[in-house]
Amino acid sequence: MTTTIEPDSRPDGPERAGPKARRQPKLLPGITDPYVVLGLERGASQAEIRRSYFDLVRQYPPEQEPQTFQIIRAAYEKLRTPEVRAETDLFLLQAPPGWQVPASKPDFDLAFHPEDALTALRQWGDLGRSDFSDEFREVTV
Repeated sequence: MTTTIEPDSRPDGPERAGPKARRQPKLLPGITDPYVVLGLERGASQAEIRRSYFDLVRQYPPEQEPQTFQIIRAAYEKLRTPEVRAETDLFLLQAPPGWQVPASKPDFDLAFHPEDALTALRQWGDLGRSDFSDEFREVTV
């Protein structure tokens, strides 16, 4: 007599209930968080990462679903070693803020004002200068 085990009835399967149950992975092309792709929490151990990777590879084999496998493999490569995982965690810690258009543009007064022209001429030219003694020096032969 042989008994078969249903995938849902396995105690160690991804569908188990309880506080340590794995989240259902999101295998969408736009998801870049490897923890979300593998269905793990941020504090997962290396053994949990490896176990989740192999469970997903069994669920989505590369021969049948190559695009999904590529997403899973890329996520696993980002968490495979502690060094690469630390770098990944560093960039996942806080994503850079996106660029936003300023709410209002600064108001520049582009109108011509004669007093501005006079101020500029006084600063850069001889307008308003009364002492020209430094322009006249003795001629030496």
